[in-house]
Amino acid sequence: MKNISVGIDLGGTKVSIGFVSNYEVLNNPERFFISECRDADALVSHIKMSLQKMVKRSGLEWSNISHIGVGSPGPLDYRTGVILETPNLKMVRNYPLGPKLEEETGVKTFVNNDANCFTLGEQRAGVAKNMDYVLGVTLGTGFGLGFVYNGKIFNGATGTALEFALTPYKDGVFEDYISGRGIARIYKNLSGEQVKPIEVSRLAEKSDITALKAWREFGQHFAQALICLVNVLDPDIIVIGGSVAKGFRFFRNSLKKYLLNGVHERPRRNIKVELSKLGELAAIIGASSLS
Repeated sequence: MKNISVGIDLGGTKVSIGFVSNYEVLNNPERFFISECRDADALVSHIKMSLQKMVKRSGLEWSNISHIGVGSPGPLDYRTGVILETPNLKMVRNYPLGPKLEEETGVKTFVNNDANCFTLGEQRAGVAKNMDYVLGVTLGTGFGLGFVYNGKIFNGATGTALEFALTPYKDGVFEDYISGRGIARIYKNLSGEQVKPIEVSRLAEKSDITALKAWREFGQHFAQALICLVNVLDPDIIVIGGSVAKGFRFFRNSLKKYLLNGVHERPRRNIKVELSKLGELAAIIGASSLS
């Protein structure tokens, strides 16, 4: 039995690990918080311990696992498995995550950008299943982007394609506006109050005028980034996921209004903008599909 693979979603705050077969996650993913690890080596050890528990609980052997795939915050070198100067998980900066995990587990390990893995998972088993041109967006600690073309991740010449978040925008970069800290910043600029991103959603659910205005402005900034990408890549669909995407209903109309006003006529008629229905499972499925 060699058709079980491991998908690992390495996020800015937590790690989720799942066994995957035929693009389905078997049982509930194993999870732990990044804060439980003092450094990158401890992170690798914690992943190994989690896998050991999962193997034992499932009645499997290590030999049943064909490979491990990791979706990590980028930028990174997917060929060597080394994480580069990532801004959202400093613990693993310039760290050979793939080789270290392979050394610890004895299982072939592949690494790619977490947003690429999310996008690949959606193309394999989500709302973009079997579509040829898929743009994926993860909204959370950061602003992640991935593109899958004809069923394969588009990595680019240096492996850093779609590392768009740190592109200059207004008084900073896009990620300053399109992320968890982005919606919190927008709300603070409007209200003078510093709150957590989740609180902006809670206030919007109570029809708070300032929170609703903040989400509309968030959608406008988000659209400016997507206009560039749609006009260059011409995707069939944009799939949005991540913790901040829980506020989708509050920024959907604003996003679509500004996006459709800024793209070419044919994409305007064709483009779909959808919320992920797989959630964190998309990144796990996508990571397990790396090879």
